[in-house]
Amino acid sequence: MQSRLSPSYQSVFTGVHPWLLFLLFVLPDPAANLMSNVPIIFAEGLTKAYRIWKNPSDRLKSPIVEGTASLFPRSSAAHRTLASRAARGYRDFYALRDVALNIKRGEAIGIIGRNGSGKSTLLQMIAGTLTPTTGKLSVHGRVSALLELGSGFNPEFTGRENVFINGSILGLSRAQMTERFEAIADFAEIGDFIDQPVKIYSSGMLMRLAFAVAAHVDPDILIVDEALSVGDARFQLKCARAIDRFIAQGVTLLFVSHDASLVKRLCHHAILLEHGQVIYAGKPNDVVNLYSKLLINGNTAESLQTDIEALKTKTISPERIEETTKSDKTSAAVPQLPPLTPVKTAPSDTRTNALLTDERDHVQVSGQEFTYGGELGLIHSVTALDESEAPRTWFSSGEQITVRMVVEAREDLHEPIFALTLKNNAGVEIYGTNTLFSQQPAPAMKSGETREVDFIFPLDLMPGHYFLSFGFTHFVGDKLVVLQRRYDAIKIDVHAVDRTFGIANLRAAIVSRPIS
Repeated sequence: MQSRLSPSYQSVFTGVHPWLLFLLFVLPDPAANLMSNVPIIFAEGLTKAYRIWKNPSDRLKSPIVEGTASLFPRSSAAHRTLASRAARGYRDFYALRDVALNIKRGEAIGIIGRNGSGKSTLLQMIAGTLTPTTGKLSVHGRVSALLELGSGFNPEFTGRENVFINGSILGLSRAQMTERFEAIADFAEIGDFIDQPVKIYSSGMLMRLAFAVAAHVDPDILIVDEALSVGDARFQLKCARAIDRFIAQGVTLLFVSHDASLVKRLCHHAILLEHGQVIYAGKPNDVVNLYSKLLINGNTAESLQTDIEALKTKTISPERIEETTKSDKTSAAVPQLPPLTPVKTAPSDTRTNALLTDERDHVQVSGQEFTYGGELGLIHSVTALDESEAPRTWFSSGEQITVRMVVEAREDLHEPIFALTLKNNAGVEIYGTNTLFSQQPAPAMKSGETREVDFIFPLDLMPGHYFLSFGFTHFVGDKLVVLQRRYDAIKIDVHAVDRTFGIANLRAAIVSRPIS
């Protein structure tokens, strides 16, 4: 077998036993394995305290008295007396107390809690902008942080200059930032304002630029503190998709938000903070439920102890898991329900999987519509219409909408497929359908034929911003061929007609009656 080593290296290893070479080059490096097991963020006893002075004069006198006390041995009566006198002028306020963290690389952690619970303090210490009072904290890797709005930007400098300054702070060379600048500017979408001082930027523009920088500096750790609450719906959707991409790439995410649904969607685990202390860490759904209870009727952390103990002891026996995974037991326990409509020609598993994979494969979302295809088939136009068929982009919850797409075939299509997807501004797919899944097959199309396709449905949704995406595809055998896709082509606003909560408005009839 011919050696893969260069001649210079072959001379170095001449006479070395082959098994030793095997150990050197084939076996995995133990140090690399050790590093992979090291937490990317580790904290123990992490505490941040601030002194609250009783009056302005104490702020001046106390350091002098403390300095005098330090002249005496700590065990002496003089030291104890002076130190006690200095402490009378202030009290310690603990923004964070005795926090422990052990976060692995690639984990997405949600941090939630009431205002003043210590969330921002914790993130600032991890980002390195705040020094702990006591405790241990180790952070490995490049940290990109979106903390207070505009933090890290010099208001007198232009957006362009601030981009390069931020890159330099994070350890990137000017050449590296020059390579990335166009992508950053395109992501931020602030146009010519990139060359204006950031002191004239709106809050939305500041957030756009900050997130654009964070998204293009290859962070190992991304910290997001309520940043997605600023900016328009399209940019929030764009940021949510960028965070999805970071998580898929193994970036560690620390995410603070009061949007419980977003925490549950993005995060693997969550932490609940109250008065600077971690009162529970676990599954996002459990943490969000505890947080919701904490907000009701002035509840305290003590009132959650029973719930926390129940969560800690909640287990599923291996026997139960084994039973639920056996198809024969599952099919016996769960009766097969009849289909809602007669099934004429159910799509094959291969076709179904191809369609589902293709629908969810797209992650790039720009501030404007994203589209591709158009050579073999074209979506000429897409329009949202009300019940009178007037174009409109705002609707009341429950109102009927007609979404119309005009398509053109540029080759003969035996079975064209038309698709629609509805997403909210966090990028969550609320609803999706197509002519194949809905058992409403479209007739064949000749090359050059133009057709109008309507999707008609009630908008039984909660108030908010929503985005409509469209697909025009067909199958060649079992291979899905995309003729054209138009993502986030229409933004619609849904307004409230009653007070409900959640994602959908199911308009339940509520009936109460006495039991005799």
